[in-house]
Parts: sequence; C-alpha cells; structure tokens
Amino acid sequence: MLLSKGAQKKKSPIATTSKTHGGSPKGKTRANWNSMLEKTLVDLLHEHNTPEYKGNNGWTPDAWNKIAKEFQERERYAGFSKVQIQEKEKELKRDYRMLKDARKQSGVSWDEKRCMIQADPPIWDNIIKSFPRAKKFRNKSFPLFEALGELHDGNTAEGTYNFTSTQPNGPDL
Repeated sequence: MLLSKGAQKKKSPIATTSKTHGGSPKGKTRANWNSMLEKTLVDLLHEHNTPEYKGNNGWTPDAWNKIAKEFQERERYAGFSKVQIQEKEKELKRDYRMLKDARKQSGVSWDEKRCMIQADPPIWDNIIKSFPRAKKFRNKSFPLFEALGELHDGNTAEGTYNFTSTQPNGPDL
C-alpha cells in the first residue's frame, strides 16, 4: 500500500514540545521583588545620592552601574539586571509621587505606624478615580514612603527649587 508523502513523515520530537505563550515581554524573565529587595535598592540609592552620582535628571550612568553591581553583590540570589533595577526605581518613584499627591486630598490622613493612607470609603473611591494605581495601596502599606521622599523631594524637574544665581560663574580667563 502506498502512503502519501505527508503520511510517511514521522513527527520530530522537537516539534512536539509546546511553546510557552504569554509571560514577560520579549521573553525576558520577570523580576520578583519583595519588600527587603526594595529596601536594599532604596538604601543603595541613598548611598549614591551625591552630586557625583546624581544630576538634575537622575542618577548618572556610572551611578547606575555601581548601584546595579552593589545590588547584585548584596542580593546574589535575586539575579536582577541593571535594567530591571532601573525599572523598579522608576516604579517606586511613580508610586511615591502618586501617594504624595493622594495624601494632599481633603479627608486623607497618613498612618505613620502602618505607612498607609487612611480615608473613608467614598474618599478612597475618589482617590482611585484620580489615581487608578493607588488601588493596590488601599490595604497595603508603603514603608519606603519617607525614604523615597528624602531622595526625590526637591530633586525633580518640577521647578519647585529652581533658582538662578546672581553670582558670576568665576573670573573670565
């Protein structure tokens, strides 16, 4: 009996393996952060919060290289790349700014012990309408709020602390 050419082919064992769908963008592994890893990152950011490592627009490339290297030395098991560390810093900064703005709303207070926003349900509804990402903080603390405030307040390009010196730069040569 003659079989068609397609029926004679055996399936390759490689072709039978299933491909994973979904997951991280571009096939990269997702960084799993916890509060201790976040604290390590914020501590390192504080250590590098000097004019040598931080300019008006954030940390210098040299600072990021040092921060990433020191983070990897302190948290060997985490295995995060420099880009993952930078992305986490952006996320923490975004969350800090959002909570800072949410705290300014009428009827909102801050529980220092629990590091959480305190507000009645209708006020929380307004906060979430204004800041959809704040929903996760309705029942979750943000213990890094004060430490992030020390890093970012006055160091953002918002114009709050911008001034022009009336003193000359130095003698003309």
